[in-house]
Amino acid sequence: KQWYQRRVRGQITFSPLYVSSFGVETQFSAFIQTLEKMMKLLLLNLILLAIPELCLSRSIKEGKVWIPVTNTDLTPTTIVAFGADFDQTYLRILLTTASTEMWVPSADCNSEYTWCRQHGHYNYRESHSYVDSHRNFSTHFQDHIVSGRVSADQIEIGDVILSNAEFGEAISSDTDFSYSDYDGVVGLGPGKHSTTGSPLLAQLLERGLDDAVFSFTFTSGEKGSLVIGGVQHDRYSGDMVWSRIVSEERWQIEVAGIDIGSHSICSSDCVVEFNTEIEIIIGPAEQVEQLYQLVDAKEIPGVTIRSVNCHKVDSFPDLTFTVKGQKLNITHKDYVGKTKIGSTEFCFLMITSVEDDVTRWIMGTLAHKPLYVVYDFGRYQVGLAESV
Repeated sequence: KQWYQRRVRGQITFSPLYVSSFGVETQFSAFIQTLEKMMKLLLLNLILLAIPELCLSRSIKEGKVWIPVTNTDLTPTTIVAFGADFDQTYLRILLTTASTEMWVPSADCNSEYTWCRQHGHYNYRESHSYVDSHRNFSTHFQDHIVSGRVSADQIEIGDVILSNAEFGEAISSDTDFSYSDYDGVVGLGPGKHSTTGSPLLAQLLERGLDDAVFSFTFTSGEKGSLVIGGVQHDRYSGDMVWSRIVSEERWQIEVAGIDIGSHSICSSDCVVEFNTEIEIIIGPAEQVEQLYQLVDAKEIPGVTIRSVNCHKVDSFPDLTFTVKGQKLNITHKDYVGKTKIGSTEFCFLMITSVEDDVTRWIMGTLAHKPLYVVYDFGRYQVGLAESV
């Protein structure tokens, strides 16, 4: 009934069929004509309902999926539509390489939570294409545990429409927390399993991508794109170097060495992780401290970042990673932030350490501007080159 009202409201007027000794033939003829109209409309609606799948096949047939990205606060987000037709709910979603889960706040989440109160919601009661998956989920997000139920619905992300795609409806968490201006999360981690259903990358791969790879590109301002299905060769210069990941759940690779200018800060057991869930670069405390000394970084009370002399920034050395003999540089233009407080310019490092037990370098979104990073979830490797 709901489908009929949405699709053909007002297009057919039914007449009662009276079985009597008078006018039976006329009424039966009218009934047949009405039935023919209904069949034509049914065929038309079957075609309309098939259009999303046809679009899906056409976009995947081209081999790549293109997703527009907004790089607000240095974290890549995109708009995802949940539901079909007039029931769609549009939410801003974080594209994170640190997870495989996909979840959004549920309309049933506890409004006492900051993360529930401040963000958009998905309400299954308002979607006629919703399917109950009859199971729950629990996952980690930013040192917190988020839990809820698994649901399935139509999802439109970029130029792709996925029917009956599973995701998590977040209802509760172990502690309250707040996060940025995005509503939910789509995981792009290398893992093949997820507590919220089949990972997005696995679903797309099943539908015929040219290759099991993806990469981000960030143009001027806050705009960029995520391309899944192929390497964008016009986005980098020189040779691409490939390195196999050393973790099943994280995009982590081993590098031969890490230098600040001519000063070596790591020469063995150096691990680098690429993580779009964070904005800056995080390193082991002892190694980051060496950088602080080289650039004379000063502590700022109450925060983890350090300030530097704006007049000396141009002389700061490059942060260099050596991967299989190839050197990849992140310059001071990339790792030094600048802002103004009144008429005074203020400069600060976007490289920091947060915990003493962190033994790897975590390359946040800012590292994806000087470097072109290719995530290969078919061969479990990362490709690196200097971006153009």
